Amino acid sequence: MKRVTLFVISLFLTLTAVAHAVPKFVTVEEFDTIREKLDVLSRINLGGFGEGTFNYDFSSVRSYVGESDIEDAPSHYSFDIPRIVLMLEVNLGKGWGIETDIQFENLNKVGIDQFWIQKQLSIAAGFRVGYFTLPVGEMNAHDDPLEFFTVNRPEGEDEILPCEWHQTGVSFFGEKGPWSYDFMVLPGLNTSLFSKSNIVYTDKDGELLSVAKGRDFAITGRLDNTSIAGLRLTASGYWGLSSNTRLEYGNGINSEVKGNIGVLSFDFLYDNYGLVVRGNTTWGRYSKSTVTTHSESNFSDKYSGFKNAVSVGLEGGYNVFNLFPDVKEQKLYVFGRYDYWQPYTEIDKTSLILSYRDPSSVLGYDWGKAQKLTVGINYFPIDNVVIKADFSQRFEANCKRGPMVSLGVGYSGQFL
Repeated sequence: MKRVTLFVISLFLTLTAVAHAVPKFVTVEEFDTIREKLDVLSRINLGGFGEGTFNYDFSSVRSYVGESDIEDAPSHYSFDIPRIVLMLEVNLGKGWGIETDIQFENLNKVGIDQFWIQKQLSIAAGFRVGYFTLPVGEMNAHDDPLEFFTVNRPEGEDEILPCEWHQTGVSFFGEKGPWSYDFMVLPGLNTSLFSKSNIVYTDKDGELLSVAKGRDFAITGRLDNTSIAGLRLTASGYWGLSSNTRLEYGNGINSEVKGNIGVLSFDFLYDNYGLVVRGNTTWGRYSKSTVTTHSESNFSDKYSGFKNAVSVGLEGGYNVFNLFPDVKEQKLYVFGRYDYWQPYTEIDKTSLILSYRDPSSVLGYDWGKAQKLTVGINYFPIDNVVIKADFSQRFEANCKRGPMVSLGVGYSGQFL
């Protein structure tokens, strides 16, 4: 009898708790408010990616004090958070939408990575107006840490092009079957701060490339094809007229440094049967440069006198867990990568002379030429997180460097 009594009491208490846990019926007005909130949330997408790295470099650290070149420690290490990116996309309705990407770089710099408003006319056609990452080369289009094996971003393409090349302009995009495209019209670049190391000036602070003021125009685009299962083939490029719109002498007359900048790039991705292979090659040219001056000022090397640049990168990895059918949620890639780059392959001697530089003072044609070999592993405990480790060695002309050991972690995905 006691057991029955205890059971009845327990059942009563349980039903009472459940009754209190069930919310009361909402009014029509309350229901409409909830539905509106859910509808707003369904129009918002929030995502992003980020990465942290540790590097132990067996090369010496060199410090430059005045005209002295001092060699410090024989090796050194560094911890870094290269970037954290938050991407917010809002569907405004009737094909209209906005997106903004905010980037935290090295934890001490915050900026707008991208921002645009777009109109989707159909799957095959749409347009955007705003501030974009140009889709030139592999890294500008595929830069989150899940899209490359190495702990640090591959160096080859980054040595001749801005990795995260941003400009303001108009974009036309769409896809049809296995084809997708992104085509942009932009202001021409400013040549006043081009250097011998880059055919396109890499503006680390975002000032020069983000301001849409110029006297010339440029076009850029990217075309992808996925006709073959597991394979993506891509061609991208840039062509534009460029001139000096900033440099001005005391007499108020601008110097003129004009030229045509062309970039052509091919990249591919194969991802099937546990095998991932990526590759890219990029070629660039700065040609037809002319200099008209109204002053005896020394230009030093602010103007690019180097006409051609090239880079090649290839990496491949295999998921060893693919050999174990019971392991499906995790992945472990063993990979290798090769990079080659050369900031220039031909010198524009006329440009060097007009910029008051002695062509004989330039190092041999191997200046800037480098190769890099990297081997390592990528472990994916879940699809959106990767843990990386690699060992790399650079081989540079006129420069001796030691190997480097690197560790890293990265994530990428949609949060909302």
